[in-house]
Amino acid sequence: MQEQLEGAAWSLGLWGAVSILFGFLIVAWPGITLKAFLVVLGVYLLASGVVLLIGSLFRRESHWVLGVVLGAISTLAGLYVFAKPGISALAVLTVIALWAIVAGAMQIVAGFEAKKHGWWISLAGLVLLLFGFYIFVKPGNGALAIIWFVGLSFIASGVLSAVAAFKLGGEAKQVARRA
Repeated sequence: MQEQLEGAAWSLGLWGAVSILFGFLIVAWPGITLKAFLVVLGVYLLASGVVLLIGSLFRRESHWVLGVVLGAISTLAGLYVFAKPGISALAVLTVIALWAIVAGAMQIVAGFEAKKHGWWISLAGLVLLLFGFYIFVKPGNGALAIIWFVGLSFIASGVLSAVAAFKLGGEAKQVARRA
């Protein structure tokens, strides 16, 4: 059991350190983070589109035409991300903003329908709704806010993982002393 706890502590601590490092890199270089995200998105859309397109053409099973159409759209979208990264980033932000507005509105309604403590749900929905509108009004700041949120989340998660790793390490020492 001691070895399992030590192994878990070590891996959790490493996970925490890597999370903290990546969090700081994301916060320090938001522009590079956005570009890297667009590259990954473009590669994913292109690769998945080509695979779906070719696979659908060769297999020609049920709904193969739909696979060809979706594969072609995905391939074109991937190429578009590489050709027009600025507009692509704006499109992704628009989708996120729309999601935040719809999800926020739904939470507000759910909060009013809740019997007890529903105002917390409504308040959370209001925050999401306002964030969605903020992205529409100031897309550059909205992108920066999302990137910072991701980076700070990585840092917070990393710190908490590191603390948990130290706690597990201490527990492993206690088990060793008892044995």
